[in-house]
Amino acid sequence: MEACSWQKVEEWMELYGDRIIRVVYLILDDYHLAEEITQEVFIRAYNSMDSFRGESSPYTWLYRIALNLSKNSLKRKAKISFLPLSMRKKEKDVLAEPLDEKVIRLTTGKKLRNCVLELPLIYHEVIILRYFDDLKISEIAHILHQPEGTVKSKLSRGRELLEAIMRKEGLEYGEER
Repeated sequence: MEACSWQKVEEWMELYGDRIIRVVYLILDDYHLAEEITQEVFIRAYNSMDSFRGESSPYTWLYRIALNLSKNSLKRKAKISFLPLSMRKKEKDVLAEPLDEKVIRLTTGKKLRNCVLELPLIYHEVIILRYFDDLKISEIAHILHQPEGTVKSKLSRGRELLEAIMRKEGLEYGEER
């Protein structure tokens, strides 16, 4: 049983590890801490394998663990911060990007991060889950243990606040969805 459990956790690490570290990184703004918490997520998953009932996907279960550990870390640090997704460009050579475009992209990304940082945590987390991890409302509701209506409400209010902050900072606000 133990070998089987560890194999399952290793499989989950391969499948979901990058996504888990990314969300923790987005919340904590500290890559080394995100690495530590991600490791802790999979250790806890292994130790709690018996409690995983399969009522949700493994990713949702792991995500919930990651979110709880991240929130606990924020409480300890008493600060809320945000770090963007890495600016990886698939199938495009980043080195070929003109310098002026790169500077504009990086400057805008930093301004956007700062705008998201200004959001209260309850809006911060739904914005991250929806727009940076591309989760559906139902998935966010399941992860946060909240009704879909509550998530929709928080998302709507979070977008309103983010729009106001972005406009104040001179950034264009537009929805692609």
